[in-house]
Amino acid sequence: MKKLIPVIISGFLVSLMITSCGWHLRSSGHTAALAAINQIHIDGDQKNQLYRFVSRSLKSSNIAITENPKEAEITIRLINQRSISRSASVNSSARVSELHITELVDVEIVTADGKVLLPKTTLSREKFFNYNESNVSTNAEEQKILKREMMNDLARKIINILNSMLTKTSQYATES
Repeated sequence: MKKLIPVIISGFLVSLMITSCGWHLRSSGHTAALAAINQIHIDGDQKNQLYRFVSRSLKSSNIAITENPKEAEITIRLINQRSISRSASVNSSARVSELHITELVDVEIVTADGKVLLPKTTLSREKFFNYNESNVSTNAEEQKILKREMMNDLARKIINILNSMLTKTSQYATES
């Protein structure tokens, strides 16, 4: 019991220091600007993984996704999503040993009254992975996992940009 008390006290002191300095988890909670939005329209392919990740992130923030852009306060346009894979390095027998994967999407964010919060901007995410020519199925599975992670990162980037743009826009920053 005597050993437990110092552990509890030190844990309490660490948590007190962390909270008192203003530190918080990145993307934990949203600003008042994002909370002020009720409905968002996402213009893009609903079967697309990026669309699903953005939609899920917004829904977890209690923001409704509407099919009708006229009902939405904000429209996020996911335009021209594409993937690029290329060899990054080769081994001594001139075979691919590392792949470079890039996921790109053009994004535009517009308010209901036509004000452009974010002009058409290309967002990208890159990853490298070691390619094993003797195990094609593992390569395909690893590439699929990396692409899913990259899509999730792009979705977070879009939400953070939206959050930032809404914070800068006085209409949404002053409503809450």
